[in-house]
Amino acid sequence: MLSLAFTFALLVTLITVIGKDPFDVFLLIYSDVFASGYGAGQTLFKATPLIFISCGLAICFHASIFNIGAEGQLNAGSFVMALTAVSLEGLPFALQLLLSVLAGFLAAGLTGLIPALIKVKKGVSEVITTIMMNFVILALVNYLMVDFFAVKSTLRTVSIQESSLLTKASAVFPFFEGSSLNISFVLAILTALAVYVIIYKTTFGYKLRAVGFNETASKYLGINVNKVLLVSFFAGAGITALAGVNFIFGYKGYYELGFSNNIGFTAIAVSLLARNNPIGIIFSSLLFAALDYGGLAVNQVVPKEVMLLVQGLIIISILASDSLVKNFYRKKGAV
Repeated sequence: MLSLAFTFALLVTLITVIGKDPFDVFLLIYSDVFASGYGAGQTLFKATPLIFISCGLAICFHASIFNIGAEGQLNAGSFVMALTAVSLEGLPFALQLLLSVLAGFLAAGLTGLIPALIKVKKGVSEVITTIMMNFVILALVNYLMVDFFAVKSTLRTVSIQESSLLTKASAVFPFFEGSSLNISFVLAILTALAVYVIIYKTTFGYKLRAVGFNETASKYLGINVNKVLLVSFFAGAGITALAGVNFIFGYKGYYELGFSNNIGFTAIAVSLLARNNPIGIIFSSLLFAALDYGGLAVNQVVPKEVMLLVQGLIIISILASDSLVKNFYRKKGAV
């Protein structure tokens, strides 16, 4: 709350400095993002992939694995998911969806397992390997797409049949008419709840957090640290691929190069803002999605980049306020 208040104060100051009325800007954000059914639906639509990806990253972060490779992992998984969905069009929809998601999960998980193995076997920092893997994976997907799987004169795969698309929210709630919000938002919420249970309510979750807190002590407790690292990296990377469900089955019906638009990097900030708590990730994803869509709403008054600046300010203020609080309690304990 301290960091959000600090960010709000800076935002008001910034808008005032560029000669605009902060009240008008906030009123425009409210009317277009929250009071509008279309705006609210688009905000929830944008929050959906953030929830999926951030939950996957949270698993890695709890094990003190700083996974910077979500952008590549989710593209690998989504690409395989789309190809699998097209090849299984003759199957019942539920089975087609399940097998496609499983294929995407495995593809993303395996790409995450590569830097994990390098870390375990050679001790190389996962920060370096995951960053480099982003370039390798995206280049490979681009090659396969352009040379083998793209529809002629496009950068996308063949579309799945219309009957395989997920139900739009507007079909149940007319308030969201026109928006791209679909049932995958519900799947994202359920995923966040499931990841919360895994992290905080299971034996594996205890081992995961123990390894992240103190790897050396975990070894003395009899925890197989390398196994925990490998499993957490595989599972975390695999979950990032679920973002493809929102785009492939819930929106376009196909995989398209560039669809992720660097959301894998934004998800890192989302997870850190929520302190890697899957329940908190739901709310931080909504905040970042609202800022993202809000940037489009206020573009007629102030540059949309202002909202990107706000996202950065939130992270900086989180770190600053966290340091202030820790120093306060440290000094209080000393007294």
